[in-house]
Amino acid sequence: MKRLFQYLKTRPLAVISVAVLVLLYLFMIFAPFISPYAPTKIFEDGTFHPSNIEFSSKGIVAREYRVLNQITWRYAKVKGEEFHHKIKFFVKGEEYRIFGLIPSCRHLFGTEPDSKTGEIYPVFLFGSDNLGRDLFSRMVYGSRISLTIGFVASAISLVLAILLGGLAGYYGGKTDWAVMRFSEFFMLIPGLYLILFLRSLLNSKMDSGTSYMIITVILSLVGWPGSARTLRGMVHSIKREEFVQDASLEGIPSVVIIFSHIIPQITSLLIVSTTLAIPGFIMSETTLSYLGLGIADPAVSWGSLINRDISTLSNLKNFPWLLTPVWLLLAVTLAFNFLGDALRDYFDPYHVVFKNWKKKGATADKQRSGFPWFRANRTPFLRFAAELLRSHSNHSHIFTLLVPSDSAQVHFFHGL
Repeated sequence: MKRLFQYLKTRPLAVISVAVLVLLYLFMIFAPFISPYAPTKIFEDGTFHPSNIEFSSKGIVAREYRVLNQITWRYAKVKGEEFHHKIKFFVKGEEYRIFGLIPSCRHLFGTEPDSKTGEIYPVFLFGSDNLGRDLFSRMVYGSRISLTIGFVASAISLVLAILLGGLAGYYGGKTDWAVMRFSEFFMLIPGLYLILFLRSLLNSKMDSGTSYMIITVILSLVGWPGSARTLRGMVHSIKREEFVQDASLEGIPSVVIIFSHIIPQITSLLIVSTTLAIPGFIMSETTLSYLGLGIADPAVSWGSLINRDISTLSNLKNFPWLLTPVWLLLAVTLAFNFLGDALRDYFDPYHVVFKNWKKKGATADKQRSGFPWFRANRTPFLRFAAELLRSHSNHSHIFTLLVPSDSAQVHFFHGL
């Protein structure tokens, strides 16, 4: 794990991606504390209200606005410092339960009640929607569905892929043929159309919990075939290795061999494929919710926010802050992809052999002397290794490559 973090430090995009994902998932976990209001709280005088946060002599304040036209919902700022409401941190607000257990009423930020009227002027960090609900609060609560559905669907899809792909690759024959034809049936149909077809067969008026589970299962059924075919090929290759054959001769059950001996050999592939698959599941849920077949009120997700708020081009033109969930989706998708690319490079065999080749702080001469040198001189080296391995059996050898300003150890095993 330490080596992984050291490697990620050499990839700025990966570091930024990790920071963005950690921040978003912390927001998701502590959503009631982070958001100033409940996602269903309506401010009657705040329909399509723009962001009202400003910097003044008092610090960060929420400035009052007044409606000029209730047809186009144009607002104007109210002049005067008496209409500035100071934003404070850790203010008292609506009660909630942390993790559903610990009661609390503290929120990260907000405004206190007016000393004369007792009213609380709302803070709209990203504006409000057509019902006067705070968009920031709804986005924070919506992350609970949008960010978790990717992990849950990926986990279910990965289990199906390991089970079916592992059995097909290890047993071969009729089992392999049946599993591969079954997976090809799902792959022949375009994924989006298959998702829409399966969702349309079910009742459209379901509660949020049932809808969440149904969407997760549908996404998992669509996502497993590609991973299963990849795993099948890997298992089919690894099962010919000597350690697998030795385990089979010792009478170890096939299921134990698959899950205890073969699958651990391809853990890096599973990590990378899962990381790259998560944004696809998130976007699929967003598509379903945008088309009205996903999460419905009172639950909220980023896709449902886009569906309800950006209904026309005029809304998008007059109230551009409604597009904020789209930027969040784009940031999450790019973050997972950049992180997946970094993990793929880290688990690459060449990185394992020449782990110091592009280490941060290495000189230009040192970087040029490692892998290119071995590539230019690999033919005589491999001939020597082949002759040595032919004269030995059941042995492992460690060769140290001495190149200008650097060295690398290469492990050779008989039969591999």
